[in-house]
Amino acid sequence: MAKYRAEHGGRHLLQDYVKLEMEKKERIVYQNAFFLVVCPWWAVWPFEVMIIAKRHLRALVDFTEQERFYFAEAMQEVTRRYDNLFETSFPYSSGIHQAPLDGTDEEVNNSYFHMHFYPPLLRSATVRKFLVGYELMAEPQRDITPEQAAARLRDCGGQLYRQKLH
Repeated sequence: MAKYRAEHGGRHLLQDYVKLEMEKKERIVYQNAFFLVVCPWWAVWPFEVMIIAKRHLRALVDFTEQERFYFAEAMQEVTRRYDNLFETSFPYSSGIHQAPLDGTDEEVNNSYFHMHFYPPLLRSATVRKFLVGYELMAEPQRDITPEQAAARLRDCGGQLYRQKLH
């Protein structure tokens, strides 16, 4: 991030990536006033998504009250679409990337808030993807493109899938 900012007049890599994705509109799953949900072109997992702030936010502590609300909305959209995709409680791992709380000014200012979701399901609620051999040591192999995953996730928004209780 520091190298990119130095080479691009102080612009952030992820801010430029947000701009690119908004222009192309191929991998966007959802967006609101403050956040973009996208299947990144480098995704390894079939339905991997990333929530990216549309403006430079370094960390959760930078959020306004309105941005906290819209971030929660984006997270809810991701998890709802995951559940709707295969009509099951959809498993995933997630992680937040943000500025270190005790970082130098340079480290903090080079940081750009974003969150990843890594779901292991592939084609149905019973078919999981496991990283093995070649994928772990060399080049990940995708079963579907990020564009195909984004389209499927866009199409399954709406009401939350509720598991039928008998």
